[in-house]
This record gives sequence, C-alpha cells and structure tokens, in this order.
Amino acid sequence: MQNAITRSFQLDREHCLLHIPEQPNGYLILYLGDAGHYVEEDRSFWGEHKGRATLMQALLDKGYTLYTSRIYGNHWGSEPAVNLLNRVYHHVIRQEILNPNIHVVAEGMGALAALRWQEKYEVPIRSFVLVTPCVDLKALYAQERTNQLYFKRLKKEISKAYTCGENEVDQIITNDLPTIQAPILVFHDMANPHYSVHEHSRRLEEKQQSHKRHLELKLVIQPIFPRINQSIIKFMNNYEKSLTDSF
Repeated sequence: MQNAITRSFQLDREHCLLHIPEQPNGYLILYLGDAGHYVEEDRSFWGEHKGRATLMQALLDKGYTLYTSRIYGNHWGSEPAVNLLNRVYHHVIRQEILNPNIHVVAEGMGALAALRWQEKYEVPIRSFVLVTPCVDLKALYAQERTNQLYFKRLKKEISKAYTCGENEVDQIITNDLPTIQAPILVFHDMANPHYSVHEHSRRLEEKQQSHKRHLELKLVIQPIFPRINQSIIKFMNNYEKSLTDSF
C-alpha cells in the first residue's frame, strides 16, 4: 500500500495486518475476505488483488486505518473465529490511538463472522459494508449438494471449523440471521455461483426491515472494484457525525 505503514502481529498463531496511513483520520476499518482469503506476515489476498487493493488504497488515502486477520482460514462464521475477531479488535484498540467505533467491510464468508461478532459482543460498529455476503450457511450447504466436488470440500471445511464430525454438520449449522443495529450497505454480485442474492442479501434485507433497521442493497456485476469505492466512502462518512456514538 502506498503512503502507509503496514505492521504485522499474531494472536493464537493467526496472522493479522494493520495498515496505518500517513495522515490518520482516527477511524478504524476491519476488512474480511471470503473463503480463500489469506493473511500472511506481510501480505493479504485483498492487498494483492488488483481490484480490492484499489479500495484499500482509496480508504488509506482518506486517512482510515485498516486491519484484518486470517481468523483460522475458512472459518464459516464459527464461534472460535468470532471470538478471535473480538480479541484482535481489542488488541488493535489498545495499541493504537483510534476511535473505538469502527467500520466493517466484509466479503462472502467474512460477513458471517462479522455479523455474528457484532451480535455476540455488541461491538460499537458504525457501519457494515458487505460485498456479495454469505449470511445463511444452511442455505449455502443445501444449494451446494448438487455440486458434489465443491460440496465435499465445503462439508469438510465446516466440520473442521465447527470441530464436529462430517455426519454432524447438518445438525450443527443453522439459518438463523443475526439482527444488526448498525446501518448496512450491500453490494451483491448477481453472477456469483455460490451466494445467491435471494438466499443471502435479500433474506438479510427482509430481516433488517422487519426490525426497522437500515439496509441498502445494490445489485452489481463484475468488475465490482473500483466502481463501488466512492460509494463505500460516502456511506461511511454518513455515520461519522459523532465521535462517541456508533451511528
């Protein structure tokens, strides 16, 4: 990343990265990737992906401090991943002079962990930006039964993440969606083969509307980045009116 310092650290042997801009604005953003998102000692999938890196650079140029964690790889929103996410957040807030009310940008599987984290720990989150999110693991599991190669891998990954036998996965996973207090902006790729807009973003939209919570859904096609970058920044700016309130 240009005009930024990147620091790395580990919690529970999981790599984490912190990107600090030249002129910090005091606001912190957590970014989480989809399945296959890697975080290593000096690099991450988002940082090395041409499109996603444009968003990271745009946010750094605006003064945002960014951080991410591998949180056990393909975690599928498991409790250990959510708990580690909370530990990483508190580590960053203790180490840096930053406003504790943060923004979250999460893609795919990352949305599962981020939303469950906010619900479980009531983290002071200003806003969520979700990119083609996976929010209903049970729906994904049912859909992928027709794709035996992918389904076998998915079942193994969930079994490992949730520390259960593969024959127990059906009973372990749920389709319960969290109720989120913070405003949410969703960009959903209509051509994504795994996370359909109707099973994921639309369901989340309905849940939030039923609780009178703000969610804005935008349907998009590739390439998503950098076309959505300025919309994300504008959305975040809307919820930075107060230093002490999350939104």
